[in-house]
Amino acid sequence: MSRSVLVWCLGWLMFSPVALAIDVVCTLPWLGDLTQRIAPNATIDVLSRGTEDPHFLSPTPALMARVRKADLYVQNGLSLELWSERLLDGAGNPGIRPGQPGYVLASLGMAVLDVPTNVTRAAGDVHPAGNPHVWLDPLNAAVAVDNILAGLQRVDPGNAAVYADNAAAFKTQLYEKLFGADLVSFIGARSLVKLARAKKLVGFLESKGLQDRLGGWIAQVPAGQKIVFYHPSWVYFIDRFGLEQVGVIENRPGVAPSASHKAHVAAVMKQTGCELIGITAYYNDRVAQVLARETGARLAHLPGDVGGTPAATDYFSLMDKLVFEVSH
Repeated sequence: MSRSVLVWCLGWLMFSPVALAIDVVCTLPWLGDLTQRIAPNATIDVLSRGTEDPHFLSPTPALMARVRKADLYVQNGLSLELWSERLLDGAGNPGIRPGQPGYVLASLGMAVLDVPTNVTRAAGDVHPAGNPHVWLDPLNAAVAVDNILAGLQRVDPGNAAVYADNAAAFKTQLYEKLFGADLVSFIGARSLVKLARAKKLVGFLESKGLQDRLGGWIAQVPAGQKIVFYHPSWVYFIDRFGLEQVGVIENRPGVAPSASHKAHVAAVMKQTGCELIGITAYYNDRVAQVLARETGARLAHLPGDVGGTPAATDYFSLMDKLVFEVSH
């Protein structure tokens, strides 16, 4: 290479707007998947695994070192990552603290369910701000995408338009998976989302004779499907897909069931005709197995997050797996 060509190449590298990959740390796998879809060229570091209970991550020095170099920090919030504050304190990265441009609270703006009126130890492991498992409602995933998009645009404004296009593409795919592509094309995603949030979707479609055009995940789940869950982390999934939860195996959140409580749940299942038990795959299923044998119910091991079971490789396959398990 001639000296003049070398000088030109060095000058181009110094002064051209070359996009460098930003470093993003996400606390949970579903957040990592959504962020990667919006920013495919970013380096995404996910702190927890879908096969583990995210409540109990230990903020080790190794994790702090991973967070120290991040341009953006994305967390679920609602007291799910109780370890997050200690992690941020130890990382010493002021740009990703709450209130700073590099911080994203994915649950911001969501309608939170199960907000307790009286927080005491007697109630078990309750979350003062409400149930944190918001991602189990696909419409909340759309809200999270908007929050992540805003964070990416703050720390990397040069790629703001690219991020916006990718976020819009994800949400289009999400709505088509939820409602069916035909109905989204006919009515429009915005109207469908509004109707679904107001619990008026089915009534509206029936009034217009359009019920047969509903597709996607919602159409696959039998209305009023009865189910018992091991732990009360599924309220958003129940709410979006119209399940009827007839009992919870735990006495209280995080408290193993007593023999009398288990017997009560079994009796309710037989009385109501409930034939399905759901348990997040990372929980010990010994009690759930016993209850399934006693009642003849099917026990479904459900991924609680992306990577929670081998089939749940991303957000869409996570929801595919959950919908399949409660529909068959």
